[in-house]
Amino acid sequence: MIPLVLAMMACKPDVSPNETAPPDDSPSGDSGPVAVVDEDGDGFPAWWTTDDPTLADCDDSDTSVTPETERYVRPGTFWRGGGENADTQPAREIELSPYCVDRLEVTNRQLVTLLEERAARGFDNVTDDGQTIYDFDDIDDHVPERIERAEDGSFNVLDGYDDHPVVEVYYWSALTYCADNGKTLPTEAQWEKAARGDTDQRSFPWGDEVPDCSQANVRPTWEGEGANTVEPCVNDTVAVGSYPDGASPFGVLDMAGNVAEWVADWYQPQYYETSTNVDPDGPDQGWDGYPADQPSLARVSRGGNFATGYAAIQVFTRYVEPDWASSNGLGFRCARPLTPPS
Repeated sequence: MIPLVLAMMACKPDVSPNETAPPDDSPSGDSGPVAVVDEDGDGFPAWWTTDDPTLADCDDSDTSVTPETERYVRPGTFWRGGGENADTQPAREIELSPYCVDRLEVTNRQLVTLLEERAARGFDNVTDDGQTIYDFDDIDDHVPERIERAEDGSFNVLDGYDDHPVVEVYYWSALTYCADNGKTLPTEAQWEKAARGDTDQRSFPWGDEVPDCSQANVRPTWEGEGANTVEPCVNDTVAVGSYPDGASPFGVLDMAGNVAEWVADWYQPQYYETSTNVDPDGPDQGWDGYPADQPSLARVSRGGNFATGYAAIQVFTRYVEPDWASSNGLGFRCARPLTPPS
């Protein structure tokens, strides 16, 4: 396809109150209009020619990738950490290279598509190295599995759950899905910047205001004694994208509540004390040190879920997840590494 080159309009595009308008200067630092490239002709300029997450095309060779599916997170610093937990200290500025992140969590229907494609290649509900992708045998909670196996071996989504975020998936399941789609899991730092933005130290994706049930699928109370007597907003997952008022500054949705999300990093409680300030990608190994005499390999999840309270959905909160676990409140979204054209 012949690249389409457009002249950037002098006026700024309309953006929602929760989304970040582009800067006055061009990404290169030159003043005046910037020539932008739209190779796939979908009307969205390539990410390296605009700083506006509502316009930037994260894959300008694929018309199915638009700002509706992936959001561009521009390079630069953001504030990582905060709160009162020791594992989120010290809070400080971290610098990240540009990347994109899925605007929505991966859904049950999207995972079924992956399962079907892999089964056709001889990998029946397993990763390339034989690990289970979807936990059909989960018996540790009262919530029925959202994906069922038919007698003919096909995969079906429970009625009404196609567009709900997938749960009962393992860390390696998330890695496999993202890799098969040309992406990765976001690092902790990438996840937090996409949720928090790069202009302030807000506690929630939308700001510092404690949410109500119009902004997040959550248990509307702070954790502590008596919290479990407060009914969750829904007490189940809801379709992805159901809370536009809870959007992050980059326009990413569902980063607070609904389901928690696997990220790429191992968990270490003191990691923030020693991590690099530029593109941190997590420690080399991780563990859950509680109880102290029974440590286990552990990863990190972010964002809280429909049954957790306000503290869990704060953008800086880190949750410990056993490396081998799946859960009815744990899903994921993917990130896309970006390399500027030569």
